[in-house]
Amino acid sequence: MAYNALSGTVIAAQKYLPGNLYVENVLSGNLSTSDGASILNIPRVSNATNNALLTNIGGDANTLTCETNLTFDGTVLSITGELTASTGLSASYLMGDGSRLTGLPTQGGGGGGGIFTTPNASAAYTTSSINIGSDDTPSYTLSVAGISKLGGGVIHKRALKTTNYQISTTDYYVGVDSTNGQITVTLPAAAAALDGQTWIVKDEGGSASSNNIIITGSGVAAETIEGTNQIVLESPYASVQIYCNGLTKFFVC
Repeated sequence: MAYNALSGTVIAAQKYLPGNLYVENVLSGNLSTSDGASILNIPRVSNATNNALLTNIGGDANTLTCETNLTFDGTVLSITGELTASTGLSASYLMGDGSRLTGLPTQGGGGGGGIFTTPNASAAYTTSSINIGSDDTPSYTLSVAGISKLGGGVIHKRALKTTNYQISTTDYYVGVDSTNGQITVTLPAAAAALDGQTWIVKDEGGSASSNNIIITGSGVAAETIEGTNQIVLESPYASVQIYCNGLTKFFVC
């Protein structure tokens, strides 16, 4: 069978069934040598983009566009912009800090999301495991209700001082080297500490017998150490452990 090369407008021949019943206009064949740009009612894409997914424009099934903000390379579906789901979202895990997630379950009526409940700006609760990987000074106290079990060693903050020093509420071990002269360390205000907060002061230089290490209260008259204004380390490598009631007093363990 041979074919004729045509140019211009082609009006399809009418198709008939037996009895000369008109059905429709039909054009058969192929467009192997044409892009079909002038054929009507054929979906087309004018902005072909690598890995972009196709959508229609204005609900018109014959007008398609490549969404450059929605791409899929066979492995990763990438979305630029907002993602809205009318049903549940299932994933092995979610990446990112989750700071904009909303509608997540909480406990006690507080705000927040995920495994945390935040009833106010200085408290948060969690019933799941947390992994802390920073050595930054925390803004708030980590409180554990119940038994605390650690699978490794415990590290407390240590400060080594060779001159007079004002103990901080973030200190724990205060090492003192009085080789060059007597040293005074001053406790923080009792009200600034927590009930049961503890500090250990240690003569690390071994010179306390000749150059005493003096430990005093915060300077407020009522804030004594077991009724006295100061205690003195006067034996080589001596140490003392002191705790606070979080109000007005200090005690020796």
